[in-house]
Amino acid sequence: MSVPSSRSPAAVVTGSPGAPAAGRGPEPGALAELVADTVAAHPSVARLDGGLFGAVATWLPGRRLVGVHVGGPGEPVEVAVVLTLDRPIPATVAALRRSVAPLVDGVPVDVTVSDVEIAGDGA
Repeated sequence: MSVPSSRSPAAVVTGSPGAPAAGRGPEPGALAELVADTVAAHPSVARLDGGLFGAVATWLPGRRLVGVHVGGPGEPVEVAVVLTLDRPIPATVAALRRSVAPLVDGVPVDVTVSDVEIAGDGA
C-alpha cells in the first residue's frame, strides 16, 4: 500500500492497467450501483466512504452515490471503504479488486481504505 503525500493518510492501492472503458457495458450510474452493492457485500467492508473531501462519488439522478466513482473512458473505477479489522487489509483490498474487476471489463480498480474499525465497534 502506498500513501501519497498529497492526500490524506488513507491507503491508496492502485490496480494494474487494463482495457479501455469503452467496453464496460452498463451506463455509469447503473455500473456504479452494481459496484457499490458488490463492495458493500464483502464481510470486511463496514461501509463505503467518500474519501478525502467526499470526492469518491458518482452523481445519479436526484442523489449522490458515495464511495464509488465511475469515470469516463480510460479512467479507473475508484472505490473508497472503511474496513473492519477481521482480515488483513491487503487481502481484503485484493478480494475487493477481484470482485469488481469482472464488472468493469478490465478497467483498473483503485481501492482507497479511508479508515478501519474494530469488528463490532459500529463507529
